[in-house]
Amino acid sequence: MITRISSGGSPGGAVFYNEQKVGKGEAQRLAVRNFEGIRLSSEQLTPAMVAGKLEDRASLSERVKLPTFHVSLALAKGEVVPPEDLLAIADQYMLGMGYGRQPYAVYQHHDTEHPHIHIVSVRVDETGKKISDKFEREKSNTLRQQIEKDFGLQIAEQAALRPQRAELRPVHYGEGDLKRDISNVVQGILKDFRFSTFAQYNQLLKIFNVQAVEVTLEGGKRGLKYSAIDKEGKPVGPAMKASSLPYRPTWETVERRMNAGKKIKGDQVASLRRLVGLRLDESRSWGDFHRKLQRLGMAILPHQGAYGNLFGVSFLDTKRRTIYTGSELGKDYTANNLKIALGEPYEPRPTKDTASQEIAPNAPNLAQKKAESNQETTIPTHNGLIWEMLRALNAEENSQSSEQDLKRMLKKSRQKPRLS
Repeated sequence: MITRISSGGSPGGAVFYNEQKVGKGEAQRLAVRNFEGIRLSSEQLTPAMVAGKLEDRASLSERVKLPTFHVSLALAKGEVVPPEDLLAIADQYMLGMGYGRQPYAVYQHHDTEHPHIHIVSVRVDETGKKISDKFEREKSNTLRQQIEKDFGLQIAEQAALRPQRAELRPVHYGEGDLKRDISNVVQGILKDFRFSTFAQYNQLLKIFNVQAVEVTLEGGKRGLKYSAIDKEGKPVGPAMKASSLPYRPTWETVERRMNAGKKIKGDQVASLRRLVGLRLDESRSWGDFHRKLQRLGMAILPHQGAYGNLFGVSFLDTKRRTIYTGSELGKDYTANNLKIALGEPYEPRPTKDTASQEIAPNAPNLAQKKAESNQETTIPTHNGLIWEMLRALNAEENSQSSEQDLKRMLKKSRQKPRLS
């Protein structure tokens, strides 16, 4: 069994996410627990009633900024567990996590090959105090293992259920299955990255040679089409409707991710601003600033006009997979103020072809000197470096995960691990 916990600012939003699945026939509400004062059965409750009960509890404390406790429990592919056992699993899990007396709703989803349930609750108890989330992941993992034993479920490590990020790869038109490759990129960005605007969403997609375009659907609704792009950023091949791709990455889906990104980024921005500010104070050029950020796992994404003029800057934190505009970090990190702080205008790094045209073929020393100068004073305008940073980070995470799994298995078998 796999457990995945998320937090949010609105328990009602998590409820309506699950209720929308119910409305589409992709899920069913199994039960509600601890809804004191409500005498209706679970089947008689409307989505608004379920959401309202949890929102009322969350309103008991204004200090808890992320009161939503939303967890999914996924079983192995092919496992068949009756609804009454799924409810028993949910109750045992919530009791062990310290939510046994909290109001919560349990949903069974049918939209994937892995049978799974979602549980929505709140992190605020009846007195207005926050339920402790210290060592929450460790506690959840211990409970998972116990539930696997109690209900005879497949063990996550043995069933290879432990989730790992699939390696994102740039799309190359004419190579492979275009629809599948575009879908893999879109799903990877929506699942693993945090962004707060549609422009930022597109910036992330374009790292992997994909773009999203907003279109107007029947009835005036907002819709999206996705296509591959070439190295100049021009669309190539057919544009595909969001509704035609697996998991339907529609405008509504992207909008939910943008709203979630705003809340999560708000909690992270202060610490990131300090880190970037320290590197900016130490930098003497654009290239120097870029390299210092690169050591932190961060990359600069320049926004350039038709003639290479810099009109904006974004920062991508590859470790947290989060993108910020300069203004989101603060006024000191906008393009104009960075030009002032670094004491020089921004110039795009020339391509090899451009450099060869500017430098006389009989002056190799000058060519080398100019190339070194460009590396010092400019930042890359291509996405290859960013993709390589993300790929290296993914490989490192998978390696660490594999080592941790091996340590656990050795510990269980009472062998002494010999790991370097």
